[in-house]
Amino acid sequence: MLYLQGDEAVQFNIDNTAVALGKFDGIHLGHQLILDNLMKEKELNRTTLVFTFGESPVSVLAGGSKKSIYTSYEKAYYFSQLGVDVLLEYPFTKEFAGITPEEFAGEYLSRQLGVRSIYVGEDFHFGRGRSGNVAVLKDLGEQYGFSVHALPKKTLHGKVISSTAIRDMLADKFYIANEMLGNPYFVYGEVIHGNHIGNTIGYPTINQSIPDNKLAPAFGVFASRVVIDGVYYPAISNLGVKPTVENSHHCGLETYILDYSGNLYGQYVKTELLFFIRPEEKFKSVEELKRQIAADIQMMQENI
Repeated sequence: MLYLQGDEAVQFNIDNTAVALGKFDGIHLGHQLILDNLMKEKELNRTTLVFTFGESPVSVLAGGSKKSIYTSYEKAYYFSQLGVDVLLEYPFTKEFAGITPEEFAGEYLSRQLGVRSIYVGEDFHFGRGRSGNVAVLKDLGEQYGFSVHALPKKTLHGKVISSTAIRDMLADKFYIANEMLGNPYFVYGEVIHGNHIGNTIGYPTINQSIPDNKLAPAFGVFASRVVIDGVYYPAISNLGVKPTVENSHHCGLETYILDYSGNLYGQYVKTELLFFIRPEEKFKSVEELKRQIAADIQMMQENI
């Protein structure tokens, strides 16, 4: 997959594309409906392209920073696995926010992307002051020669699936957040060195850092699975600051992988969190921690 970001995402020239437009934070079931339809365009020999942003438009326009369910790197990994041809992560600025829907369609979609078909959600808005909507985009499509496909919202348990809803669920209703995501919430990142305490108590672990701009669930222990060379391994993960052995101020993910003994340091792996087991807690001793890990593994094995 070609991944365009930064300066490369500003000056681009591609032709005969089918494009999915959106922020795609979370890549939930609604987003997946858009992407599933986009991928059918490969049958027409069109280049499938996702047009999204590196920075949240809300963060740029309102100031401050807004954490994302998935980082740019994690989304790139997801789109690559799906088979998307190009990910274009445009730098969202106040200047870009000021362009009109007509300018966006003419300059970006038509001239630079050679777009033939576009896929969006039915509530899609774009252009200065969110003045463009699906109806405007369809009118512009008639002018510039592209078709527009607006996909309906998806619902779950009577609630519209959205990134905002998932954000609200991550902390205390993790299982519903996972249902809305359509796939388990995951961390994709490099395996780094930790304090190696796990080796001394019989539970060697891998450590992955949680970026500051990534929205994480409530700290605690999760049943999980790790994808290594395309193989899924059952695991148990601690998300948090490891108060018993380290009490770090930085959030990390520490995972014990069952039935695996290879060296993963420096490799990038995907760790999926399946369900919440218990909150993170500080134990009186490493021995007490060891006993609790054994209980957590039993809980995980009985419920997956």
